[in-house]
Amino acid sequence: MARPPSGTDLKLKTAGRKLLQEKGITGLTVREACRVAGVNTGMFHYYFGSKDEFLKAVLKEMYAEFMLNFRAGVAVAGTPRARLKNALAEVGKFARSVRNAAPMIFADLAYGKKEAFTFVSGNFTEHIQHIAALAEECRPDSLLKGHSIPFMIAAMVSVMIFPVLIAGVLGRNGVRTVGGKTLEELRDEVLSDAGIAERAEIALRGTGL
Repeated sequence: MARPPSGTDLKLKTAGRKLLQEKGITGLTVREACRVAGVNTGMFHYYFGSKDEFLKAVLKEMYAEFMLNFRAGVAVAGTPRARLKNALAEVGKFARSVRNAAPMIFADLAYGKKEAFTFVSGNFTEHIQHIAALAEECRPDSLLKGHSIPFMIAAMVSVMIFPVLIAGVLGRNGVRTVGGKTLEELRDEVLSDAGIAERAEIALRGTGL
């Protein structure tokens, strides 16, 4: 049964976001979340019951915040192309914010873990509907106008997400330099706001828009 929100609940979720962004899913332990929040483990279990339920609550809150920014970006005045570019950029920023957790989430999906699929499909797909609508508006002017909307989405969104996943995989495997650059320098180039905006432009140009 869901517990009413309180200061303790908010402290734990704030700590969870911090740990998720810094250490990923494996680094987000109940003990560490309680330590950062200054809360005892009894209160943790009172509000969330388990680490899995806590993780879901934290990710849902992060996604809700992302959707606020996403809708604002899509709603700005401009052409369908400009709105689609803003939407892709917001996807890139969200991917950046969950970059330490994303590889493990995708691994769960790839290995067919039903709970992960149910959670993601039930909570992390609203933005895809908006991107699909924008892609439909832009399709007549695209080189991909003969292809389906899912094909267009796959071509564009992968540009925003794949570099984030690769950066996470390289970091977890101890890679420190790539192509003469440190991994940190590469992250700055690829994951900065400017880098995300450039990748959104590349994603659109790849479809001929």
